[in-house]
Amino acid sequence: RCIRCTSCGNMDYPRVMPAVTIAVINGDKLLMIRYRPREEDGYAGTSLIAGFIEVGETIEDAVRREVMEEAGLKVSNIRYYKSQPWGFASNLMIGVICDLDGSDETAVHDTDEVAEAVWIPRDEIRVYDNGVSLTFEMIDRFKKGEI
Repeated sequence: RCIRCTSCGNMDYPRVMPAVTIAVINGDKLLMIRYRPREEDGYAGTSLIAGFIEVGETIEDAVRREVMEEAGLKVSNIRYYKSQPWGFASNLMIGVICDLDGSDETAVHDTDEVAEAVWIPRDEIRVYDNGVSLTFEMIDRFKKGEI
């Protein structure tokens, strides 16, 4: 939405920060990562690969880059799942599903940001859905065989 200054009439459009959350699938397995504890809040949960889209980058390029950076893997068949406004920070989370490109499934994780990257079989996935997170919805739908 446009914000208009009542004094001078200047119009400002708040920036939206697009980010991707990525379900990388390899048959009946889903790639999950555990982040290293963050300094600001100590979060070290298990999740899907995610990251911000850089200026001038397509969604598809961001998916390829983030998966390569965080897990050292190549992906193909990139497809849109759905999106979700996220938090009060003007973020737009874009859910994306893709497949391992047929190469070696050995994940070589980014040791600065990621503590572990592992393939979890569908029947071993535990979902802690809080009812608001697009990421957890995607994990749950994969577990149920819906994606």
